[in-house]
Amino acid sequence: MNKIIVVFDGFCVLCNNYTSWLSKNNPNKNIYYTNFESNYIKEEYPNLKLENSVFVINKNKNILTRSSAIKCCLNHLSINILIKLFIKITPNFILDIFYDLIAKNRYILFGKNKSCQVPKNINSENILF
Repeated sequence: MNKIIVVFDGFCVLCNNYTSWLSKNNPNKNIYYTNFESNYIKEEYPNLKLENSVFVINKNKNILTRSSAIKCCLNHLSINILIKLFIKITPNFILDIFYDLIAKNRYILFGKNKSCQVPKNINSENILF
C-alpha cells in the first residue's frame, strides 16, 4: 500500500481542518495522521520539530514540507480534477510564497486551540499516537 503520514500542528485550527478535509477526501484511507506532540513522532522522528509547515512522510520515509507535502497529499485524494491539476502544474516556488504567508499567520487568521488536538472525524485506525 502506498501510504503517507501527515504530521500537523494540533494546536492550529487550520491544520486540524486540513487533516479533516484530507480524511474526508481520501477514499483509500491510506493517509495516516499524527501531530508533533505524539509518541510516534517522539520515538520515530525525534528531530522533527514544529515549524510553519505541515510535514508529510512518504513511503520512502522522505520528509516533505510546504507545497511538496501538499502535492504529495493530492495524489491520494478524490477531489476536483481541475483543482488538482492546477496545483500540480504550479511551480513549488510560487505555491511556497502563498503557503509561507498563510502558515506564518495561521494562528491570527484561523485561531489556536488551547491544547494539542486530533480532529474527531478521522478514522481512529489512521491516527498514529
